[in-house]
Amino acid sequence: MQAKILDHERNMRKAIAQARVALRRGEVPIGAVLVDAHGKVLARAYNKIEKDQCQCSHAECLAIRKACKKIEGWRLNDCWLYVTLEPCLMCLGLIQLSRLKGVVFGGKSPLFGAVGEIEKKPSYAKDLEIHGGVLENECVKLLQQFFGSVRKKGKVEQ
Repeated sequence: MQAKILDHERNMRKAIAQARVALRRGEVPIGAVLVDAHGKVLARAYNKIEKDQCQCSHAECLAIRKACKKIEGWRLNDCWLYVTLEPCLMCLGLIQLSRLKGVVFGGKSPLFGAVGEIEKKPSYAKDLEIHGGVLENECVKLLQQFFGSVRKKGKVEQ
């Protein structure tokens, strides 16, 4: 059976919906959706770093964990991850280890984004497809809204 052509914008909108949940809950608004080769959603997640008090609770990590539990296996062959912000090095490593087919992200992360690392070392991710900038403005606006609000309250930690 041949995989259907994935609708990157439609799936990114689902990730943005997850980011909005994170925003309402006081988390950095990053959302992720993981779909199979046919476009069926296997998992949805948003950042829960503050709730869990652990950096392992990135949206990407949580979505991958949920998808693995759903399929009862760790190999996410032919699956795609949609995330509102460019994955960090930790998440990109997990994506690669999970055998995902591709990653689609919204906004670039100048501080922690790791896609540039893969571009320097194509052999690291020879089979991983990466598409950035999908609905970037919407994704970035959520982050700006969050950090603008946090800065007004004087709670920015570095």
